[in-house]
Amino acid sequence: MFELASLVILIESIMWAVPFASNPRLAYSGLALLIAALLLFGYVREGVGLRELGLRTDNFFRVLRRVAPALLIFVASVLVIGLAAGTVRLGPKFFSMLLAVPPWALLQQYMLLAFAHRRFRVITGSGRASVIASAALFSLLHFPNPVLTVVCALGGLIWAREYECEPNLLAHSVTHTVASAFLANSLPGWLLKNMVVGYNYFLR
Repeated sequence: MFELASLVILIESIMWAVPFASNPRLAYSGLALLIAALLLFGYVREGVGLRELGLRTDNFFRVLRRVAPALLIFVASVLVIGLAAGTVRLGPKFFSMLLAVPPWALLQQYMLLAFAHRRFRVITGSGRASVIASAALFSLLHFPNPVLTVVCALGGLIWAREYECEPNLLAHSVTHTVASAFLANSLPGWLLKNMVVGYNYFLR
C-alpha cells in the first residue's frame, strides 16, 4: 500500500505542484528520479522476472489481436466525430506522435499494470476488483481533462482485464500509442481542449 500511495503522490505532485515551483524543470527532474527509484525498488523487492511483468514478445501478437477490436472501435468513433466536425488532422503531428509516444506509453503501462495493478491485486485479493481499481486510478490521474478522464477509464479497464489474462506491456503500449495519436488529431477543440492533465490543463 505504501508503494502505491507513494507513486500516486509523486505523480500528483508533478501535475499539481511542479507548475508552482521556483524551478519547475529541476522539481520535475527530482520527482521523476524518485518515481524511477520507486519503480526500481518495487521491481527488486518483488523479485519477479520481466516476463512475468509483461515485458515479453512471445505473446505479443496474441494479446494485440485480442485488444485490437476495442482499439478499432475507439479509432472509428473518434474519426467519425472528427470527420463530422471537420477536424481530422492526420498529418506530420499525427505521424510524429506514432514515433514519439511509444516510450511514454510503455512507461505509463508499466506504472499502471506492472506496478499499480499488481499491488491492487494484493490489496483486494481479487482480479476483478483490481481491474476496476486500476482503471479508476488511471482515470483519476488524468483529471481534470474530462475527455482523457473518461477515455482512460475505458482504456484502463481493457488493459487491466487483458493483463489479468496474459500480461504483455509492449502490446498495450502499441494500442495506447495509436489511440493517443488518433484522439489528439481527430477531435475538435471544444471537445478535447488538449492532451494535458493537472494544473497545466488550465493554462493551455
